[in-house]
Amino acid sequence: MGMVDIFKRRMKVFTLAFVIYLDYKALQQREKFMRKSKRAALWERLHERNAKRVLSLMIELEGLWVKLGQYLSTRADVLPNAYITLLKQLQDSLPPRPVDEVCQTIEKELGQSMDDLFLDFVKAPLATASIAQVHRATLHNGQEVVVKVQHQGVKTIILEDLKNAKSIVDWIAWAEPHYDFSPMIDEWCKEAPKELDFNHEAENTRTVFRNLGCKGNCNDRNPANCVDVLIPEVIQSTERLLVLEYMDGIRLNDTESLEAFGVDKQKLVEEITRAYAHQIYVDGFFNGDPHPGNFLVSKQAPHRPILLDFGLTKLLSSPMKQALAKMFLASAEGDHVALLSAFEEMGLRLRLDLPEQAMEVTSVFFRNSTPSNEALENMKSMAEQRTKNLKVLQEKMKLNQKEVKRFNPVDAFPGDIVIFTRVLNLLRGLSSTMNVRIVYLDIMRPFAESVLDGNISKGPALNAQWINDTPVHSDVEAKLRQLLVELGDADKILGIQVHAITNCILHKHVNCKY
Repeated sequence: MGMVDIFKRRMKVFTLAFVIYLDYKALQQREKFMRKSKRAALWERLHERNAKRVLSLMIELEGLWVKLGQYLSTRADVLPNAYITLLKQLQDSLPPRPVDEVCQTIEKELGQSMDDLFLDFVKAPLATASIAQVHRATLHNGQEVVVKVQHQGVKTIILEDLKNAKSIVDWIAWAEPHYDFSPMIDEWCKEAPKELDFNHEAENTRTVFRNLGCKGNCNDRNPANCVDVLIPEVIQSTERLLVLEYMDGIRLNDTESLEAFGVDKQKLVEEITRAYAHQIYVDGFFNGDPHPGNFLVSKQAPHRPILLDFGLTKLLSSPMKQALAKMFLASAEGDHVALLSAFEEMGLRLRLDLPEQAMEVTSVFFRNSTPSNEALENMKSMAEQRTKNLKVLQEKMKLNQKEVKRFNPVDAFPGDIVIFTRVLNLLRGLSSTMNVRIVYLDIMRPFAESVLDGNISKGPALNAQWINDTPVHSDVEAKLRQLLVELGDADKILGIQVHAITNCILHKHVNCKY
């Protein structure tokens, strides 16, 4: 791609972004002078008009913009239906690349002719995505495989698209400070180029395969946390080519086939959610791109989810994994102190002390998913809550309306959280697309609890003298010690320091080691 092509590509993106922005701002101003009965129809036409514009340009440009479209198409919980309906096309397949180009890449990467490599190679692709094209083939030993081949020249396109996306996000943050997605695009710019190395994806696939105990090899300390999913085995890889075990499955958007095979969509999405909870909280290594196109459903009962495409993954440090688990449990319990403590541990710093608003924002991350037909009501509810929080912020900081719009309450936003929140949003969008309701607090809680449980030293269980041997000064203290012994023997103590006060003068400490 030459400089002229890069310039043309950039101008198309910026022009469309500007046109759509002006279109929405114009209606925002016009609706102030309209009857309420006319507003809904105008907004619907506006969404449809701009969704068509977005889809057309994404198909034309491909590259990173297709991945963005795939992400947006899953957000049925917050985006207007016009965008969801049109952008869903990007989940299926893009126009295929010429098979001669594909074969040329395969032979160059593996150093052999197609006849030497394959007994049979199906020229019609199974799918064409933003980065690669997938073909079915048969090896000379009779094994059926899929061959994922990277598009020629796609690396240059992706890197250019990242620069353009960064510029647009910066511009939106300046024009509409409430929509500052800079931390997200910064993390994406760091992680997305890794998807261009298929050796990296192959190793990621093997790691998640082992972690989730695929093919009956679950080694989890807690058997209840084992998940029932399938992941294809890696056969061979190079930087631009990946050969995987072939798995026959149903696409999630193939509603007729799902119904014909009797697939329980509720159970399916719950198991996908459990698989991601395991990756995040137990393994600390997870796939960052769970859009519907990256899943299949096995045709054989019990119709297990098949997880695909591990190009974009995230590795969490042990402290970050524990902090995310603490944040989840604090949100589940409504514990403001624990939530702010988790924020501090993960490096998320706020510019002001608003624990209730912090709890509300965090609760949004882990809220129950809603079917797509409730998306409009969900959007209204979130907008009302945002307005309420802005009023609290305005009163707290004594800001005028213009100042509060430009005030960012977040002082530091760690990159690790970006991919984490992206996964939560994609999972919620997936459940909305599948028209099921998922209670994330119930499904994810056992996995989050296991993280903290696994990092507790079992003092009472391993050390009979875990209570300091100091003199007992009262019946109350004796009873308290007995209670602590019973709790310790039952393995119910995480850590405790008891401060007993007698007659408001005598202070005694009973220290429990953990």
